[in-house]
Amino acid sequence: MYAPSGFGLAEVGDVEVFPAGDRIHLFHLTLPNHDVVQHSSSDDGLAWSALPNAIRTSDPGACDDDQIWTMSVTERHGRFYMLYTALSRADDGLVQRTALAISNDLTHWTKTPTNPVGEADARWYEATTEASGRVSWRDPKPILLGDTYYATVSARVPTGPLHRRGCVGLLASRDLVNWEVRPPLFAPGRYWDLECPQVFELGGRYYLTAAIMEDRTQRYWVADRFEGPYTVPAGGNVLVPKGHYAGRVCTWKGMDLYFCWHRPVVVPGQFGDYDWRGFRNPFGKLVPAPLVLTPRADGTLQCSSYPGWEEYRKAAAAPVVTDAPAGWQVETTPGGMQTVASAQAASDFLLEGTLTLSAAAGGLAFRLDDDEGGYTVTLTPGSRDVVLAKSFSTIRPEDDRPWFRYQELQRGALYEPVAAGVPIPVRLLVVGTYIECSVNGEVVIATASHERQSGRVGLWAESGSASLEDARWSPLRRPEHS
Repeated sequence: MYAPSGFGLAEVGDVEVFPAGDRIHLFHLTLPNHDVVQHSSSDDGLAWSALPNAIRTSDPGACDDDQIWTMSVTERHGRFYMLYTALSRADDGLVQRTALAISNDLTHWTKTPTNPVGEADARWYEATTEASGRVSWRDPKPILLGDTYYATVSARVPTGPLHRRGCVGLLASRDLVNWEVRPPLFAPGRYWDLECPQVFELGGRYYLTAAIMEDRTQRYWVADRFEGPYTVPAGGNVLVPKGHYAGRVCTWKGMDLYFCWHRPVVVPGQFGDYDWRGFRNPFGKLVPAPLVLTPRADGTLQCSSYPGWEEYRKAAAAPVVTDAPAGWQVETTPGGMQTVASAQAASDFLLEGTLTLSAAAGGLAFRLDDDEGGYTVTLTPGSRDVVLAKSFSTIRPEDDRPWFRYQELQRGALYEPVAAGVPIPVRLLVVGTYIECSVNGEVVIATASHERQSGRVGLWAESGSASLEDARWSPLRRPEHS
């Protein structure tokens, strides 16, 4: 997990990732000030090294003298072009425009004297603050098609129900310097705004992804042509586990990677607080590990675990030993619950095995204490839901009586429901605050928690049986940032 350093109030904002040879570059906003685009790079996508800040807000009178919002980086003929969102004091920060900075080395950036280079056109977009109180024209992200760059923008159409005018606006350019506003690429008539929209190509199809403010999800749509029409894929269009937001997709080292910032979604549409202590900002957003995107035959996208974690194994995978007489299997009485756990506690690890569940519910547990308090991953036969929760014995501070604490941390959805009695591969990655769980190769849980840093690993079932075959794990080292 990456976050900006500082006194303790800074948090990462929207991100951009740009592959450059064997290294990948991360550009990001820094909240709450929105006054700088910070820059880091990595040779593995997990550990980041700070570089000089890219750009800052300008002097009074400029189009970006108030704040800078989401940016993107594109290379052309050996030069680098950063489109970014500019807000000015003259507009009280209520009107968003597109501005440009250029670099020859990805490190030193110069803003163009012709800024802004794009803004909402009243022919197709809300271009004044009269309707919604501000002008949405932010988060530009280009794609090259033929000899033309098309930059998608978070914008709003000028007609229709006010709360459903969000659209994907469009800019076009031949040189990344001079831009022309085009009609919207996508206007679903459903959302207030579609944040950080991006179009990318995978497997011969075009995918449009955007972050949705209403329920704090990252969603996607698919089309056979760039021009569309873009449709919701079968089975739904939530791209990644909830809490992942404002993502960017890039191709690096032969992988199509999704990067984003993350903050838990406890209540639909509302971000929750992290439960850690002593972090740089216990309430702020973080950049989690990337996820790999792969298209399925039906056009839907699968998220898989990032293979860069393999370099963080401290030892080869070894069998997970349990003292339970029956080994890694449990069978309960009707309505009852039972857990088996490893003989050894672990802090940071990668666990792999094959789970068979013939029960009302069951799954994995980890960082368990002697009272079996800790984290659980719940799967339910016949359901696509996967739930990460924590449950501990505690003492009520108001009267010193024994009590409990329970919290659902994240809920994910599988491509296909779990089938009772059918073996499925599972993978649990726990390193530092980061928790990631894959079922049948698909990442369905990816979030952060600091409640417990060590404990035993377990298998559990309710009203039925469960087994974990070929359970093996490796200790992991943590990525280090500089």
